[in-house]
Amino acid sequence: MDEQAVTRFTQELMLVSELDEQAAGAFVRAVCLEGVHEGEQRVLVELHRRDRRIEELERELARLGGQRPG
Repeated sequence: MDEQAVTRFTQELMLVSELDEQAAGAFVRAVCLEGVHEGEQRVLVELHRRDRRIEELERELARLGGQRPG
């Protein structure tokens, strides 16, 4: 987590809310961690899709490689 961004967003949140530094910082960190988690989940989904596509292409290639030109 980028501490500079956490500090900056904490300060900005304190300006627009009545939260103290501790509460604003906790909120900003929670939001950042949730964003990281969501991003990781999206990457995992995309990796699984890529792996399935690679398997499909490998099966297709094997099938085509097994055929003799007519």
